[in-house]
Amino acid sequence: MSDFNIVLLVIVLVVCVLVLLFNTYLLINYQHPDDHNQAYFPKFIVILGLSVAQLSILMLPADVANRHACQHAIYNGACKVTLPMKQLWFAVYIVDAVLVFLVIPFTMFYYEGDQEK
Repeated sequence: MSDFNIVLLVIVLVVCVLVLLFNTYLLINYQHPDDHNQAYFPKFIVILGLSVAQLSILMLPADVANRHACQHAIYNGACKVTLPMKQLWFAVYIVDAVLVFLVIPFTMFYYEGDQEK
């Protein structure tokens, strides 16, 4: 791998970790006082949903940077060692669809149905 691709991979991993940390902080800071130390599964889904939404937006600049890695390459086979963006796009679309149509509705009904009588 060329140096640019290693740097791009490190940047992608750091941004993913920062997005997860930011969303965790956001959830902890703005959670309702009644939900303190309970409802961990819905909180995990909120963090996951926010992170997937933000990372799907940040995929576009990563795709552009990945494509420009081929233009500045010294040898012709450099495009074969870039990030597999087509597979990453498909993965993001599939995760978005599963979250929107299956996981988030189930979690909403699970959270609302968990009331003490």
